[in-house]
Amino acid sequence: MKLSRLALALAVVAGLGAALAEDYEEAVDFTLLDVNGDKYTLSEMLKRGPVYLECWDLPCVNCIAELDALVPIFEELEPYGLQIIALSVDKPADEAKVRAFVAGKQWPYVCLLDQQQEVKGDYGIIIKPTAYLINTDGEIVYTHIGYKKGDEERIKEEFLRWLPDEPIAAPEGEAAPPAEPEEPEGE
Repeated sequence: MKLSRLALALAVVAGLGAALAEDYEEAVDFTLLDVNGDKYTLSEMLKRGPVYLECWDLPCVNCIAELDALVPIFEELEPYGLQIIALSVDKPADEAKVRAFVAGKQWPYVCLLDQQQEVKGDYGIIIKPTAYLINTDGEIVYTHIGYKKGDEERIKEEFLRWLPDEPIAAPEGEAAPPAEPEEPEGE
């Protein structure tokens, strides 16, 4: 134990402390259907870029407010690989309501159905909204619990930490992304 502390102290003194890797919890992989019946697998999505996994349901007003508030941020950062999953944990009996609600919202996100609440359980989600930012290595690098107006700016800061400086190549058939994310005025 003393040797480990000594090595850490020397690393910090030598200016190498920032180079030490953080230990992140590994995200649980899953495959679910979206509201359109298409299948999505987390590990496949992570090949394109980081994923923000947001757990929500119809009665959760704050969940819906957060997902609404993230739309402009997502649209700005999607060219850099950001993906958002709106993970509905509504009951199977509410599937038609969820599909209609999501269609009305026109969220640009992947909206997955976790009707058996398996993913919710795997991630230990108790409070909604709860969201996890998962990097391309499949590690949970940020957790956000609850929502109040303005939280989206803090969430955006976390997104920017894990996105590349340049837009990623657009999939075939899509327009090329803009050169840089726009900075909000007044900053």
